[in-house]
Amino acid sequence: MEIELHIEELETERRWNRLQWFQQEFRPPHGTILGRFLSFRSDQTFVWLHGFRDREERLASHEHPPSDAFVVQSTVRTLTPAIGSTITELDDFARIAESPLLELRQYRLAPGTRARFATFLRDRTLDAQVRCGMVVYGPFDCLEDDDLLVWFRGFPNLLERDRRKADFYQGAYWLNELQDEAFTMIADYSNVILVTPV
Repeated sequence: MEIELHIEELETERRWNRLQWFQQEFRPPHGTILGRFLSFRSDQTFVWLHGFRDREERLASHEHPPSDAFVVQSTVRTLTPAIGSTITELDDFARIAESPLLELRQYRLAPGTRARFATFLRDRTLDAQVRCGMVVYGPFDCLEDDDLLVWFRGFPNLLERDRRKADFYQGAYWLNELQDEAFTMIADYSNVILVTPV
């Protein structure tokens, strides 16, 4: 399974037009649209996921690229499930829409630590985040960048996001057992886009 993560910056006031184009006109000849998302922080940001059973199907889709109507700038990342990913099949992406608020997290990791960090997420943090009420989707390895790991985290709303993150990151388990180990692997965790599924 391979997934294309598209992060688009659109012309001013054109996000509705881009969404309508997806809903009415875009019928990909290959792959499946796994989700469309609007950013909370930027009226020009539109995110979508395009999933493929395998690399051949993804490469075939490039023969018929989607229209770039209203798109000023686009970043495309090719993803595949990382060690311990909670999403391993295309059908699993339907669960993402269960979270009204999502963090799209793109972690820049120290060179050579991505597999170790994915294992750390699975073995050391996943259960603790779930106990705090967070839903983790992923993580995913970026095929174009060996030091990038992408994952989503779900919440019911903004207020609960703040509360649940405080429970986790201000708790003794994170502060005393996880934080130091995590930051031996994380170079930058600031690339977060807050989105809602549509």
